[in-house]
Amino acid sequence: MIISKDLLVLGQQYLNFRQIDSEANTPMHSLFLHTYTSKLLFKHSVRKSELKQSSTRFTSKLIKMDRKYESKQPVANTSSYDQNCRNLIAKAKSERKPEESLGCDGSRRGSSTPTHSRHKPVELVFKDVCVSQKEKLILKGISGMVRPGEILAVMGPSGSGKTTLLNAIGGRSSISSGMVTFNGEELNKQWRRKVSYVLQQDIFFPELTLKNTLIYVALLRLPESMPKSEKLRHVENIIDILDLRACQNTIIGDAMKRGLSGGEKKRANIACELLTNPSILLLDEPTSGLDSSTAFSVMKCLKTLANQSRSLVLTVHQPSSQIFYMFDKLLLLCNGQVAYFGYASKVVDYFSTLGMQIKPHYNPADFIMEQVKKDAEITDMIINAAHKQRKDNDYPKELLDEFYLSGVVIESTSPYEASNEKSVDHLMPVSRHQMIWSQINRSDETCEPCSDSLMGYMSQESMDQHAQVELGVMIDPDKKLTSVVYSKVESRDDDDSGRSSWSEVATSSAFSSQMDLNEEKKWPTSFFTQVLVLTSRNSNECWKKILSPLNFIQTVSLGLITGACWYGKKRTEKTIDDVDGWIFFCSSYWMLFSLFGALVSFPPEREVVNKERASGSYRLSAYYIAKMISELPLVITLPTIFHSISYSMLGIYSAANFFIQLGLLLIDVLVSQSVGLFIGAACYNIQTAITASAIYSLSTMLFGGYYSASLPFWLNPVRFTSMVYYAFKNMQIVEYGYGKPLSCATNNSLYESCYRTNSTGFIEYEDIVGRTEPFGLLGNTLILILFLIVFRVLGYIVLRCRTP
Repeated sequence: MIISKDLLVLGQQYLNFRQIDSEANTPMHSLFLHTYTSKLLFKHSVRKSELKQSSTRFTSKLIKMDRKYESKQPVANTSSYDQNCRNLIAKAKSERKPEESLGCDGSRRGSSTPTHSRHKPVELVFKDVCVSQKEKLILKGISGMVRPGEILAVMGPSGSGKTTLLNAIGGRSSISSGMVTFNGEELNKQWRRKVSYVLQQDIFFPELTLKNTLIYVALLRLPESMPKSEKLRHVENIIDILDLRACQNTIIGDAMKRGLSGGEKKRANIACELLTNPSILLLDEPTSGLDSSTAFSVMKCLKTLANQSRSLVLTVHQPSSQIFYMFDKLLLLCNGQVAYFGYASKVVDYFSTLGMQIKPHYNPADFIMEQVKKDAEITDMIINAAHKQRKDNDYPKELLDEFYLSGVVIESTSPYEASNEKSVDHLMPVSRHQMIWSQINRSDETCEPCSDSLMGYMSQESMDQHAQVELGVMIDPDKKLTSVVYSKVESRDDDDSGRSSWSEVATSSAFSSQMDLNEEKKWPTSFFTQVLVLTSRNSNECWKKILSPLNFIQTVSLGLITGACWYGKKRTEKTIDDVDGWIFFCSSYWMLFSLFGALVSFPPEREVVNKERASGSYRLSAYYIAKMISELPLVITLPTIFHSISYSMLGIYSAANFFIQLGLLLIDVLVSQSVGLFIGAACYNIQTAITASAIYSLSTMLFGGYYSASLPFWLNPVRFTSMVYYAFKNMQIVEYGYGKPLSCATNNSLYESCYRTNSTGFIEYEDIVGRTEPFGLLGNTLILILFLIVFRVLGYIVLRCRTP
């Protein structure tokens, strides 16, 4: 039987409606049929659960068709075969019902997760992890693992290395030695982007509402190919799953402004990471600072997420007994070493073997924490017992190399909700399981006959009689030309956690390079989309400042006061110092305003940006450009209002003169903002940043040419580093060169042009600005633009070098 061309674009599905019995002697053409049906399932979005409900009827029809077309039908009947398959799929599709997802309380919560966000279960293993900081060993040979559907709790006294271990697992900090693997692959940059890390601190923009926060995260972190409407539906779904509907329009808030409660912020923090439907979640103290009821509510949400084939690792200090019994596995740390690793339900029995008995009705978490906080002799005994347990091969089999078939877990990427069925809750290690996979000759039109290329021949030699194997074929539509065979082994040893384990048995490597090429996209969205979304988000903050009544009152009031001080000044030699004072005040004030405005705007965003950068949400360059664009209206609006008021009261010679002066003032403001961004990025401490800004800004004012026209010769070159100098000179040139002429004093004029025989009675602007002014209007403007570019680039370089 010839495979049609459509087989090359099989959907990324695992066909789970039929279990292959090793004694059934299933022929190769049947596996072809299953694979082809998998493509149709994906194409028509028929849910796996519905096929299971009618598997007997559905499978029998497929087998009959399979036998009919196996040897009797020529290649020409392939289209008829296709149509019959499609008819069956259409019938199953017509019976489908809207799918719902579970909320934290187990109730139905709206529609299911969109198909874009399919996650693959991840098996996390870390072996002999050591972390040192400043020549001090923080973690010493920490090992553990967590499977899909499990919650691993990391407990220990303060300073035992819980957060350090979580950072090492998530790639947030380097490890000195040891190994961290995800589905058998060592931790790399791509995996770091896939691991969702929920920080202990709830870091958000305080002025945004919860829903807006989630929308911006969705627009940035969900795939570019996904329609915006579907992203918004996904946000609504996450809000329902985490029971945040009642507070969706509440601002996040901070210490100065009331917003979400502590528990709501924790769930909002989890919601931001859950938007990408991650396979693995790392949570640092998710219940810290919460009362027992709120902490239990948060843990119920986490348990629901774990039941959807996610792997959860969380640190916790001293949980209640209710929360403790939600954990599947427990990793107990003491002085940076393993004091216990195993199932949380067995920790009390384990400590009893060490002669440490728990009192009846006593919280197990409190009990074990008390034991590891005792004197050094007791803690050494506990740590040595944990080491002995590993040496005696009593350590969990998951950490032994021979446990793995190939070190890769199935990529379960169906469009359906992850199943919570009990049938996958009894597993055992596989001693021998082989799959013979011959290279499939693929072309654009056809594949070789099945007889020439064995596809999925399975041999179960020496399998344990209690083990059952379910086989499936999956072809990834994103890679299109790569087939993977997976097997699921059920019924494990009694000491297992009771989770299913999918392992990749064999892979067709003909197009593995293409698979690897298309597997990872460095960024979920394009550069343009990132700039657009970040500009929108930053603009929300900036417009609140622009439209702030206080800012308007300040700007208008200062404009009126300034205009009143220089109101109606006559254009004579006596008023030159007054006009110079107005020019210098305008350039200096708005230099300070924009510099310190940029300086204080960056530190509050630093933590949010670092968190989002660490999760791979967007490019740093996109954020930097978006910040400059979004703050541009704030930089332009207020100086324009001020200039319109004060310069009008001073006296406008022409409209052109007004706009030229305004343009020069705005260039000065933009340069000052660039300096503020650079200093804010370079200084982590706000006090350090303010000190550095004060030194620079006051120095550049002193060298600006107003307070002192002449400097000592050894300081004279320094004035050319002052941005105020160039702004001041430019505005002088425009005011005196293109503005209304200033009349000479009747007696004892200070300017040479007033004593010439052909004098017009007006002072030439060269006499005021200085005939030796080296650069002129154009030169000064170009130098200011150069300042702007240099400081913007320096700010970006500093941010780039200071990777979170």
